[in-house]
Amino acid sequence: MLVRTKTVLTKSNLPVSDYSVNPYVGCAHTCKYCYASFMKRFTNHTEEWGSFVDVKIWPEVKHPEKYTGKELLLSSGG
Repeated sequence: MLVRTKTVLTKSNLPVSDYSVNPYVGCAHTCKYCYASFMKRFTNHTEEWGSFVDVKIWPEVKHPEKYTGKELLLSSGG
């Protein structure tokens, strides 16, 4: 499923980055050790975790220069 979002960048509270970039929600692997399965509650899916992937569609990043020197973490979870 395609999901429209306002931005792909989210201010991060993780000590390893300033922003996180999560281009999708969901998974198609169903790993037994998955730490991100709690993300299902933020979707409207009735399917089991591991059986769907929602790809985020976002507008162009405005003022990308403000992220110069910032740490970006790709796919921090969910």
